[in-house]
Amino acid sequence: MSYQLVIHEEAYRELDEAERFIEARRTGYGLQFREEVAACLRFIVDRPTGHALRRAGFRYGIVRRFPYRVVYKVDGEVIFIAAIYHGKRKPFGWMGRRT
Repeated sequence: MSYQLVIHEEAYRELDEAERFIEARRTGYGLQFREEVAACLRFIVDRPTGHALRRAGFRYGIVRRFPYRVVYKVDGEVIFIAAIYHGKRKPFGWMGRRT
């Protein structure tokens, strides 16, 4: 089955913000972070049910090497990315986001 990936605009903002923060702390790590997020997104598209169900039907993909999560929900052929956030920061601030 082919899935359509829909990313909430706040998730894009969170990704950019995290990349800038990581890069400012250690040169070259911002790009590595973005590559790990891309790998996590590829895993999600390849295996949408590969992560356990959590609150309200959302699933959490883990970004390797960084303490970030990709929060997503599968609805038919659409994968909705609600958030990309640090695991210890505002853990449920994304709950009101809709497609």
